[in-house]
Amino acid sequence: MINQEVQPYLVKVCTILNSHNVEYLVVGGAAVSYYGHNRKSGIVEYNADLKVDLDFWYNPTIENFQKIIKALDDLDVDTTELKNIVFDRKHTFLKIPHKDFHTDFLPIMEGLESFRASTEKAETIDIGGVTVKVLSYDDLILNKRTVNRKTDRSDIDELNKIKKKRRGRGI
Repeated sequence: MINQEVQPYLVKVCTILNSHNVEYLVVGGAAVSYYGHNRKSGIVEYNADLKVDLDFWYNPTIENFQKIIKALDDLDVDTTELKNIVFDRKHTFLKIPHKDFHTDFLPIMEGLESFRASTEKAETIDIGGVTVKVLSYDDLILNKRTVNRKTDRSDIDELNKIKKKRRGRGI
């Protein structure tokens, strides 16, 4: 289950992304939380006022990127500069500060085959009546192994412990 502190922000953003038919997967800390490990967001190291950082992998097409811009408009983000970006399917990363949380939109996820392939394996969940797709456990681990930051190694260790405990209980 995704961390209670994260859920309201995730519902808010995903409701709007869904209303614009944005193709995305929930990745990062929210995905880690879904699979059972709740940890503090790394965003607090950069801004102590922000407790929640939401990461999304988006299908890197110009059409989908334009849908994200429209969704960000609905989230009261000033998208004036974003509308002038020359879209690049491998390099158009968006780091969006909001009043009390942060969102990242990633066009690629290191170590993973493609957005389409990962979407087929993704978990579809319901959070507060909102349908959300979460990166699969195996893809999450593969990405974290590839990126290999300290946080990623810690996430892998904790998720592996959780998986072993569940297996031990026959779950």
